[in-house]
Amino acid sequence: MNHIKINDCWNKIGVWRTSQEKCPELDTLIHCNNCPTYSESGRKILDRNIEADYINEWKSFISQPRTEIEAELVSVLMFRIGDEWFALANKFVKEITHCSNHHSLPHRKNNVLRGLVNIRGELLLCVSLGYLFELNKSDKEQHIQQQIHERYIVIEDNEDAFVFPVSEVKNILRYNPDDLKTPPSTMQGLSRQHIIGLIKHNNHNIGILDSDIIFDSLRKNVS
Repeated sequence: MNHIKINDCWNKIGVWRTSQEKCPELDTLIHCNNCPTYSESGRKILDRNIEADYINEWKSFISQPRTEIEAELVSVLMFRIGDEWFALANKFVKEITHCSNHHSLPHRKNNVLRGLVNIRGELLLCVSLGYLFELNKSDKEQHIQQQIHERYIVIEDNEDAFVFPVSEVKNILRYNPDDLKTPPSTMQGLSRQHIIGLIKHNNHNIGILDSDIIFDSLRKNVS
């Protein structure tokens, strides 16, 4: 394989880092996928000359009989609301953006529907999963405010799109559905009714949201 020089900063100070040092651009870009350095390095790799031995090696690998995979990993986006961690399937996440002021709606029926928010020129319904789950406010927020980067997450299912604020967006988690654990009956608020199970990750219990129930609940609260 031809060797090329690339700046693989994503492995050193990016989202795949193993050290404590963090790239300052992540506060704005959120993920290395959005960084021009990452894109430029990818183009260099794709444009390189491929050696014949490498091509023959892959031909041999691809020609081998397929083996069954015991479990298919599910990819979800992790985020925090107050003190609780949740995750939603990536296919429903349309965008992650900075928080901005929402416009309140008159005569709204409940606190789940917060109003309207402008996302790239499109007015979308702004909702609160915190109110939907009846979560208490975080006791830690005021002590770690300098470390919190609130974000809006835009989710979409068919023609229905919603925006909701979160205290923090973490990263992408891939889990085996067989590793899901039943949530305890003592779980705070109504979040237990909206998740399919828990995954242990980095000493956190991550509630995997049931997308069907989430969108159904949001539709009922904004109708």
